[in-house]
Order: sequence, then structure tokens, then C-alpha cells
Amino acid sequence: MLVLDAAATARALPWSLLMEEIALVCREHRDGRLTCPPRQVLPLRQDGVLLVMPCLSDTLSITKLVSVHPLNASLGLPTISGEVVVLDSRTGQRLAVLDGPALTARRTAAVSMLALQYLARQAPRRALVVGGGVQARAHVEALQALHPQATIHVQAHQSAPAFVEELGVEPLPAESQTRHAWDVIVCATTSRVPVLRPGVGEGAVVIGVGAFRDDMVELPPELVRGAQVWVDDPVGAQAEAGDLMAAGRFEPQASIEDLVMGHAPVDDGRTRLFKSVGCARWDLAAARVAVRG
Repeated sequence: MLVLDAAATARALPWSLLMEEIALVCREHRDGRLTCPPRQVLPLRQDGVLLVMPCLSDTLSITKLVSVHPLNASLGLPTISGEVVVLDSRTGQRLAVLDGPALTARRTAAVSMLALQYLARQAPRRALVVGGGVQARAHVEALQALHPQATIHVQAHQSAPAFVEELGVEPLPAESQTRHAWDVIVCATTSRVPVLRPGVGEGAVVIGVGAFRDDMVELPPELVRGAQVWVDDPVGAQAEAGDLMAAGRFEPQASIEDLVMGHAPVDDGRTRLFKSVGCARWDLAAARVAVRG
């Protein structure tokens, strides 16, 4: 059985192959060839949650167990812990155990980049990533790999994240958000209050990936109300997307599947918002890439 630690899991998931597999999974799910029940979200102590996320296909199936503790940052501990178990659907034999946080970070950023591929008006030149954790870093790495022409700024709540100097990106004070015309903004925080200043993001592609519960809100409601919205998972978004709920966007939204299938026309005159809450289909796509090697 293949057992990959965090570094090996990340190396096994190159961006382009991962995006291609996510697009394929979108088509398979639309055709009814995957079983992906809503994830179970179970409360843990210290504001934590345990996520149980299975997804089944005819050949390969996965279950991800991930715990998320937003308060761990103050303790110097990882926010996300977990693993993805991969098995052969025909025999039940375990094929691999992959690092949960590394896989989650890579597949989430790959989903974002796939959405950006469809929603960007032009190749992005100026990007803002808000956040200082694993997801923020993964999105910076994805933008650097796939959009090398872009200048990337990173803004965190406190001091500049450790990866800013390592990856060679620009730290940005919060008050400087409004001084730039952004092509793409990624918000990757677990904040309960908006992290973008009024007016920031209007006319851009805005990607919200950090707020994965109904009590988390990192995008300004005014921005969400005026935007054309796509989600990664319509079922999950209706139950968990606090950004949309706070803005009164309770109706079903178009999805990344609609983008991939060509069923979602894009309005040129509005902000384009992609809201991601996470879904086991993306874990299955990542597991396929990693196991196929």
C-alpha cells in the first residue's frame, strides 16, 4: 500500500493534471457515475470540527477524515489534520493513504484555478491572496505555477506569513487593498467578518475558499449581492456557505460543473465570484492523480 507524507502527497499532485482530473470528475458527476453524499460535519472541542467525506466511483473510492481547529494557530499547531484513504472499489483493497491537509490544499487551489480559467477576463496581472495559512500558500503556489505573469500580493491579519519571503511574493498592508485594481482576489481565511475593504474586488474575479461553515464570513455582503456567483458544490454551498447566507443568497447557484459543461454564461458587466466550501469529489480526483503516479 502506498503511504505518502505531506511533501510526497504534494509532489504527486501537479497542477495541470489535477485540474484536468477535476474537470473529468465534474463530467462524471453530471452523468451520474459518481456517488458523493453530503459530508458529515461533527463538532469537536475548541471550535473544531471533524469532516467525514466519502466519494465512490466504479474503480476507485476514497474517504477523507479531516479535523479543522481554527484556534490551533494561536497554539502553534496546524489548523488542519487528517488523511485520505484510497481503495479499489471492486475488491475493497486499500491502495493508498495520502496526507489530508496537503491533498486538501492542492485540490482546493486546483479547483480555484480551474474556475479562474473559465472566469478570468484576461490573463491575470495583479493578484491578491488574503490569508496566512496552508490554503493561502497553496493558492500562491498555484498562481505562480499557472500564471507566472502575475504579480502576487499577500495580506494576512497580523504579520506577513512565513511563506511570503520564501515564495518571493509581496506583503500588503490592509490599508493598501484599495490602491490597486485587482484581476483576481483569493480569500483563504476562517474569518467571521469580511476581510476585504468596501469596493475592493468589484469587477474582478473573487474566489472565496476559507469560510467553509455557515458562521464564517470573509466576503463583504455587498460584494456578494452584486456578483454573478458560481460554487464548487451546490448542495454543500446551500448548507455551509456563510458568505452567501450573510448576503441573502440562499437560492441554488450555478456551479463549476456548469462552467466545465458550458452551461453557465458569464455576465461581462458584473464581479465574478467563485465560492468554494469543499467536496469529496475533488479528493477523489486528487487520489486518482496521486495513485496513478
